[in-house]
Amino acid sequence: MDPVTHISSGVMGALAARRWLPGARYLVPFGMLCSWLPDVDIFFGRGDPEFNLLHHRGVSTSFFGGLVMALALAALYRRISRGTSFTSAAVFAYALILTHVWLDLITTYGTQILAPFSTHRFALDGAFIIDPLFTLTALVLIGLAIVLKNSRHAIALAGMVWFFAYPLANMAAGAYLETVYAERLTRSGVAFDTVHVTPDALSPRYWKVVSTQGDDYLLDTMDLLGGEVEPMRRYRRADIGELEALGSRESMFATYAWFAKWPYVVREPLGGNPAEGAVVTFGDLRFVSTNPVLARHFSGRGQPFVLTAFLDGDGQLSGWRFTMGASSFDESLEH
Repeated sequence: MDPVTHISSGVMGALAARRWLPGARYLVPFGMLCSWLPDVDIFFGRGDPEFNLLHHRGVSTSFFGGLVMALALAALYRRISRGTSFTSAAVFAYALILTHVWLDLITTYGTQILAPFSTHRFALDGAFIIDPLFTLTALVLIGLAIVLKNSRHAIALAGMVWFFAYPLANMAAGAYLETVYAERLTRSGVAFDTVHVTPDALSPRYWKVVSTQGDDYLLDTMDLLGGEVEPMRRYRRADIGELEALGSRESMFATYAWFAKWPYVVREPLGGNPAEGAVVTFGDLRFVSTNPVLARHFSGRGQPFVLTAFLDGDGQLSGWRFTMGASSFDESLEH
């Protein structure tokens, strides 16, 4: 989730907890720090996109890593607010860190909540990475809590509930829309294996639909207001075995096989001549959309999180390029 939403959860949490921590000094700044700190991993591994894929939303956004950070933050906070017990400060810090973990968990990017004991990436698909309705509602509640002092505690508690209730409602809506879309495909005579619906940009209006059909993905958008969307697109599903085979030559491909949720592949002859080799591009449908808003945004721009392999005439890997995109500071690396 974006930094504004994370930090707003820290402010909301501090306003809600003030009644239970009446003597705490600088509680709001401390809450902001606790709610943002798990994202500190963005400052490590700069220039190494493989490190970013492996470790962003890794141990710093896990239950164990969050506990370590909470204990360290509580020890530091005790030097500022000596009237606050270590236990109270640690519980407060850990609650906000876990809220950060939750806000990352509800996006399709997901997070490794069991790191460092497991690298499995969990994702609940409860919100798009940037959700104006979600964030602005939280900011409005913070404003009301600041202005309406007599109702501050109740409003802040409602705000904390909002951080959990909205994604849960989206998950329920997504499950319902999966049934609706599957029925639509059946009525249209379109064969499919699975249907997955997840919030897209400007949800809950727009929803991304990824269907599997044999060796292909079908990518579509549902507009609950009935507006026009981009035409459905078909993508060839990537062979994980091929990525892992390339990974034996260059670890980035094995890492991408682990990272991608809906990996697709595009093959083109190198220089238009198959005898010279091939350009094999791998992408992830998590970062592709037929949403008209995103279609306009990415018009003329490359999609993020794209890994390209350059193969010679014998099919051997001769080089590769990876582009992370705007969501990761437009990092690009080529070998």
